Amino acid sequence: MALNRLLASTILAAGLVATPFLADQATAQDEMMQDDMMMDPGPGAELAEDDAMVDAFITAALAVAETRESYLAQLENVTDEDEQMAIVQEADAAILEVVEQSPDITVDEYIAIGEAAAADPELAARIDARFNEAHGG
Repeated sequence: MALNRLLASTILAAGLVATPFLADQATAQDEMMQDDMMMDPGPGAELAEDDAMVDAFITAALAVAETRESYLAQLENVTDEDEQMAIVQEADAAILEVVEQSPDITVDEYIAIGEAAAADPELAARIDARFNEAHGG
């Protein structure tokens, strides 16, 4: 899996923790986030200076992406808005739990690093390189 896609998924998943979305808006939201993230990387850039923190972020991001994909698959088969919202709320809780259970990183740190990587192409490239080094990709 390309890390740029993983980062986009991560940012979208971070948004899931804070704000539910409807399945048909997921793609549009993903594109809007990529456009809107061209700003100051904030505290996440400082956190990402630590390789151990980047490794923890990557581990959490992989788990979030897997969880997100399973819920998106469920949403594809549902047309009723109430059922969609129930699945989204379940996904929010599951994603939050995945990050909370990830070792060596908090939810706030995870979100900060993801936002910083989306705003800073050099940081995203460094995280990508670390991902490839750790996962042989």
